[in-house]
Amino acid sequence: MDDRELALRVAARHQRTILARGWEGKIVGRDFRLQWNDDQWLLEELPQKGKKKLRVATHDNLGSRYHYPANLSFYISSNIMHHAGVTSSDSYDHVKHKIGTALQAAAEATIAKAGDKDWSFLRTSSWNEHLVYFTEVMPEGMEPFNAEGHDFVVKVEWTSFSAYSPDSDFQQADPHYAIYESSSPWAARKLYQILKEDPNAIRHVPWGKFSEWLNQNKIGYKTHFSQWH
Repeated sequence: MDDRELALRVAARHQRTILARGWEGKIVGRDFRLQWNDDQWLLEELPQKGKKKLRVATHDNLGSRYHYPANLSFYISSNIMHHAGVTSSDSYDHVKHKIGTALQAAAEATIAKAGDKDWSFLRTSSWNEHLVYFTEVMPEGMEPFNAEGHDFVVKVEWTSFSAYSPDSDFQQADPHYAIYESSSPWAARKLYQILKEDPNAIRHVPWGKFSEWLNQNKIGYKTHFSQWH
């Protein structure tokens, strides 16, 4: 294994968790994207012409976090989806109502079957919704990816990017590292578009020249270093 390959492996190892959000399912409609796993549901309003702010909502799959047998089947995500009947022709509001209603039904079914155990707290779980600027929501199809530099890897997302120096070491008692991160969603989108069009744009750029390359391309970034104690 040469030095470049070793450096790439070290950098990639510490960036995989950022690429993988851990969602187990997804359905996309005209104005929404719904994703879920065993613990949570994420509903996003997709970018639309003329809309500067978009809704993003999360809902805990609260019952799935407890191992009492009575609730397990009610909170399995495939069962929730079956009872909710969500389709790609639904709107954001329809999906929010359908999933919320199905989760409330799961709560009531669990409470009814729980016997002498008090599971009434399941009723407290509801959607947590907030507004974000459209730049903070990834358009569908703009998936994260890794781009390789000469001796480092940059993890590129629609709203952020990050790259660790090839000599970063996270195995020591006091890990040391240097990292470049996007200064804004706008900067991230610019890098995303450059590297999406040409995945080899930084292939021959070494870590020591990466900041210079970013400056030349007018891509804003921040630098962070490990703190020694």
